[in-house]
Amino acid sequence: MPRVTAVCALLVVSVLLAGVAPASGLGDAGSVGTADGPSFSSVHFTITVNEDGSARWTFQYRTPLENDSQRADFREFAAQFENKTGPLYENFRDRARTLVADGENVSGRSMNATDFSRTARVTGLNDNLGVVEMAFTWTSFARVQGDRVLVGDLFEGGLYVGESQRLVLETGDGLRFASVSPQPDSMAGETLAESDSVTWFGPTEFADERPQATLTTAPLTTATTTQPGGTTAGGGTTDDSGIPWVLVAFVALLVILVVAAVGAAAWRRRDREPADGDGEDSGVPAEPAVSDAELQSDEERVRELLETHGGRMRQVQIVEETDWSKSKVSMLLSEMEDEGEISRLRIGRENVVSLPGHEPGGDREE
Repeated sequence: MPRVTAVCALLVVSVLLAGVAPASGLGDAGSVGTADGPSFSSVHFTITVNEDGSARWTFQYRTPLENDSQRADFREFAAQFENKTGPLYENFRDRARTLVADGENVSGRSMNATDFSRTARVTGLNDNLGVVEMAFTWTSFARVQGDRVLVGDLFEGGLYVGESQRLVLETGDGLRFASVSPQPDSMAGETLAESDSVTWFGPTEFADERPQATLTTAPLTTATTTQPGGTTAGGGTTDDSGIPWVLVAFVALLVILVVAAVGAAAWRRRDREPADGDGEDSGVPAEPAVSDAELQSDEERVRELLETHGGRMRQVQIVEETDWSKSKVSMLLSEMEDEGEISRLRIGRENVVSLPGHEPGGDREE
């Protein structure tokens, strides 16, 4: 299967892109060019997080302009893009709404995609850059706990930032960074406490629920401490999850001592107990090293589950029975839906997944 370029793996999310599944190709520079418009060489994703948990998602697509002819062509394209709604902007809105709907399924929070906007312009020191910018507001994107705003729970399965792409996380009015993980490639200030944005450059594949950030309205009075796993503004050396290293070291030592004690007890029992059957065959067939389920592809597993349940299941049931992450299931179902293998129907706050001919209201007659 082709790899899905996801804005969030929630999932998506996505498929943000999912997975946050995040909508396939929502931030893919190669998918932006059309027969009547330019292709783009790089993409900047900017997520500006607000105190109420909403976030402004801005997608900025860039292309170099090397001569007067290219600049004239881009200005003509920009005028049409801003004044007439075309497939490029319509596709962006559709995919953004799908992404937010998947995020709502993952988190259980009520969400909406609102305040869509678009603009295009020629910029740069010598008018050598063409920029198309599209944006929307994602309500309830982050979790709010007291004076803290927490980012990262929607990135189930991790987020992927592709080649020639960058992800920028910004603080909204009244907010400042308390911690960020993993370590960003760039910060706007010398320390995290002084920075209103952090940046990661692609290609980068983040771990589950990463990137993760804690923003706060409380004042930060201590210096930033930077570690390989992440950056904290407010004191304390942290691992990748924001837990102080002293606590991590103590827990690790405790685990080692427990494992050593259990191992010693097991060894003493082994010395006291005779070997079963003195090495003879017990007559119990050995379990196969690889189960039949492990030999199935993910798509085959989903189809088998649907067939077992009469051709139709709720998406959350698939997550429970496969023990996969919500983002992986969402991304996989999006791909299968694109290929016509299944269909999904949103009923209330849930998706119902069906094999062809088993859709609600159109069951196949046997």
